[in-house]
Amino acid sequence: MQANVQLGELTTLRIGGTPVRYLHPRSVAELRSALAECRRDRLAWRVLGGGSNLLVEEGLLPYAVIHVCAPGFDRIRRPAHAVIGAGAGVPTARLLHYCRDRGLGGLEFLAGIPGTVGGAVAGNAGAWERHVCNAVRRLRVLRPDGRLKTVRRAALRCSYRHLELDGSVVVEAEFQLEPRSTELIGAQMNRYARQRDERHPLGVRSAGCVFKNPPGSSAGRLLDLCGLKGTRVGNAEVSRLHANFIINRGGAAAEDVLRLIELMRRAVRRRFGIELELEVRHWPGRSKAA
Repeated sequence: MQANVQLGELTTLRIGGTPVRYLHPRSVAELRSALAECRRDRLAWRVLGGGSNLLVEEGLLPYAVIHVCAPGFDRIRRPAHAVIGAGAGVPTARLLHYCRDRGLGGLEFLAGIPGTVGGAVAGNAGAWERHVCNAVRRLRVLRPDGRLKTVRRAALRCSYRHLELDGSVVVEAEFQLEPRSTELIGAQMNRYARQRDERHPLGVRSAGCVFKNPPGSSAGRLLDLCGLKGTRVGNAEVSRLHANFIINRGGAAAEDVLRLIELMRRAVRRRFGIELELEVRHWPGRSKAA
């Protein structure tokens, strides 16, 4: 356990307060102990991975944060010719390069998406009509009661940008991949990364896409049609490149981002009658229910 950990230093948006307890397990045994500690002390808890796609409020947060990352949970293995097992703490970029170098394709669409394997699986990350859960062969998860469980693909309950885990923590994901040439995989990764570079604001303080795409439409397009690019609340700004991104221009508060989110949601509701649903995860502070 570490004290005074600022989550603003661990999230891509660079906003966030201090959890009442910060736990950084380095093995399944330590993760099991962390969950037992939270149960014993009756602490609500949340799992942190790479810190992307996350808005955390400031101040003292009324829950523990369990950080599943490296060191620990960062092993990659190859149990079968076209199967790769990756720990929840493996950065997605590292996994993609590992697969490319071994001629195993199927995850190239993740190129340029930040975060870790655990976060990508839990959020069913995707792009260009592809979703990470489609490539999952099975998961190893730790139940809240400390039991280690294997969940096979047929039992996964996946939906758009979500995987139902019932409170379990992803420990490892196994992916069923396809043998392909390293040149083809590399070219596809470069193409996806280049398209992301052209369309998304990179190298800035952002949590990625703010809203999920509504059925049959694009949240970014709807927000753009509302003329919201460049709109600011405090130091939070709607990206001038992609209207479904909010950028922390430096010193933005969570309240600035939340007010901007509501302004964006209200504009789309008024013009199109569509209620946008958050894709970014919101961790509230002490004044709101944890």
